[in-house]
This record gives sequence, C-alpha cells and structure tokens, in this order.
Amino acid sequence: MRLVSLFVFSLQWLAIAASPTLLGLFVGVVLSLQSGQLNALTVVAWGAVGFIIGGFWAERIRKQTGLSEFLGRLAGARDTSKRR
Repeated sequence: MRLVSLFVFSLQWLAIAASPTLLGLFVGVVLSLQSGQLNALTVVAWGAVGFIIGGFWAERIRKQTGLSEFLGRLAGARDTSKRR
C-alpha cells in the first residue's frame, strides 16, 4: 500500500511541476523560432529552467498546504459565478 501511496504522491508532485515546465518549453520554442531556426539546446534549457521553478513551487505547496488538498481545491473551484 505504501508503494501505491508513493506513486500517487509522485504523480501529484509532477502534475504541479508540469505547468511551469510546459511554460518554459513554450518560451524556449518561441525564443528559438524568433532567431530563425529551431535550436534544441534553447528549448531544453528553458524547459529545465521551468522544471526547476516548478519543482520549487511543488515543494512549497507540499510543505504549506499539501498536494492532495491543493489539487482538490483546484478541482473543486467554481470557474464562473451563477447569475440569475
């Protein structure tokens, strides 16, 4: 059971860290294409920067509120207000 718990915990941590990683990859692609050609080193470097920032962010969330509670709040958040 502990193995399953560790697996779920790891997936939650990665879910939080993935958002800045994807943003970093996007910035890398845009900056690389702005120079005229797609440079893989630029994309990977910005992706790594995004992953490092995402890792720090995921650890901060883990220590302050907990990963399950944070993701539960995100899933339960109302996106729009009810107007009648």
